[in-house]
Amino acid sequence: STKDLTNINYKNDKDYAILTFDDGLMDHYEISSILLDRGITGTFLIPARPVRDRVVMNSHKIQFILSVSDEKLLVKKIFKYLNRTTLEEKRLWDKFSVSKWKNNWWSIEMVFITNLLRNHENGKEITNKLFKELVTNDEKGFCEDFYLKESQVKDMVNNGMEVGGHGYLSESLTSLNQEEDISKCLNYVKKFYNDDLIFSYPNGSYNKETLELMKKYRCKFSYTTVQETITKNTNYLEIPRFDGPQSLPL
Repeated sequence: STKDLTNINYKNDKDYAILTFDDGLMDHYEISSILLDRGITGTFLIPARPVRDRVVMNSHKIQFILSVSDEKLLVKKIFKYLNRTTLEEKRLWDKFSVSKWKNNWWSIEMVFITNLLRNHENGKEITNKLFKELVTNDEKGFCEDFYLKESQVKDMVNNGMEVGGHGYLSESLTSLNQEEDISKCLNYVKKFYNDDLIFSYPNGSYNKETLELMKKYRCKFSYTTVQETITKNTNYLEIPRFDGPQSLPL
């Protein structure tokens, strides 16, 4: 478990691992049962807004929009929403169609769509329109089948699982009012988990201000997306971790 980090003997304990799960997905309830049967503690990092308020995370909306759409037609639809000139469209394409990942296997359209919807000033507005049009108009109903329920989170904690925060909005903290997002999230987590506070930075985004806020709100452990092995020199507010098998993020 995460709190066992302080007890690892890095000289003698050769095999150690912490299982962490972000996003507060419904599937995690079943996973927690599997771990319980094997006597393993998992660390489940939940986004407050989706679990409490039943609002779909922006990144998940984008994933589902892509899953039900023809990518080339979706690009045209986005340009239609933006209502830009051909020259402006080319500039947007050049800006948002570049992946930061060297081994990216996504199509150029997937890269463009995801980057634009995440980072353009009108990205959230367009994402909400597309989600309602292409996926569902019943966002709360969607959440009931996709995200953990509060009763399930309580059950997981009662069965010995660790629960921490993954932001209130679960968006890159450095682009938000960090203190508002972090405080809302950690105060919500305390509703379920009264042990050492745990957090994971959404999209791996954090800076010096984030670390100071973690200390201010008495968060003891925070996970990054840096893929390295934990060592005796690891800062507990900058814990590295490796991805499980999944598609690469942008």
